[in-house]
Amino acid sequence: MAVRYDKLWRLLSDNKMTKKELAKAADLSSYAMTKLNQNRPVSMEIIMRFCKIFHCDVGDIMEIIEED
Repeated sequence: MAVRYDKLWRLLSDNKMTKKELAKAADLSSYAMTKLNQNRPVSMEIIMRFCKIFHCDVGDIMEIIEED
């Protein structure tokens, strides 16, 4: 399975927020941001921080893609 954060990037755009601003608001390390940019899994704690920032649910942040 793979993850995709396209929904997160759309939320950023809709809220006129930069990735740098998101990293600061969610207290993310540069390593975590790199993982997000590469569509690699991050901890549930990070996803929950995003949900708090955007007042949304996990499904509004990311999607899980099943690979054959």
